[in-house]
Amino acid sequence: MIRYIGRPIYPKLVSRIMSTQNFSQNAPNKKIKLSVESEDDISGTTSNVTSTTTVETDTKQLKNDMSPKADLQSMIRNIINSKKPIWKPLVWIDCEMTGLNVFQDHIIEICCIITDGNLEIIDEKGFESTVYQPKEVLDGMNEWCVNQHGKSGLTAKILENPQCELSKIEDELLEYIKQYVQPNKGIMAGNSIHMDKFFMMREFPKIIDYLHYRLIDVSSIMEVGYRHNPELMKLFPKKQGNHTARSDILESINQLKWYKQNYLKGEPETKELIEKNRILENETNSNEESSHSAR
Repeated sequence: MIRYIGRPIYPKLVSRIMSTQNFSQNAPNKKIKLSVESEDDISGTTSNVTSTTTVETDTKQLKNDMSPKADLQSMIRNIINSKKPIWKPLVWIDCEMTGLNVFQDHIIEICCIITDGNLEIIDEKGFESTVYQPKEVLDGMNEWCVNQHGKSGLTAKILENPQCELSKIEDELLEYIKQYVQPNKGIMAGNSIHMDKFFMMREFPKIIDYLHYRLIDVSSIMEVGYRHNPELMKLFPKKQGNHTARSDILESINQLKWYKQNYLKGEPETKELIEKNRILENETNSNEESSHSAR
């Protein structure tokens, strides 16, 4: 494994480097060392660190993309910069299941979106896939799941994609997470995320082993909010209830953003927000009454 300040630069990236060295396609394979100074400016920190990177590779890896005009050091620098670690990464995961029995039911859809500690989405596309289960398993789902997954089109999508086997999707998701998050650094996040983790411990254990053991459960913040500041929680955005893995994740991210902006503040600030909302409601009600009286 090639490393940069203790962090991996994956071989498949190194294989895309264009070499400025003078060797032909038929030249024998040889080991080479490539060094470049790079300024490490990590989001969320105030300091820059200038370091020298040494990449050990061989000419065979570089031949397919060899170009005499390429700026090799710039290419390496670009690769290093593209692989800067995400500041306090959150790995948002949502699963749709055949039911809620951890020992009998199965994951049939999984989505993953990664954000940094400021809740900025790193890759808008994310990772999303069905997980195949045969028709007899889907027919055995409870009434709510049959209706909901049928209405959303998930059931049909599962049956149309038998190639999406559990082990295949687990490996693909792990590779996706590895692109952005180092081992034991990403914290799973979502609504009632413990349920997703319970199912994944049985069916996606590689993902659980790769991530940090801590969780960020947005539902827990909601429950605390209703008990600690019920007046503020009256302003909490209503759930859309689409019940697809992707829509649930995006909703969870937006909910945590709302908590960050409104609830996770000092008491005087939340009181000010509540008062502003009351004034707005009074103005709206007054306007409605005036409009009604004028009729």
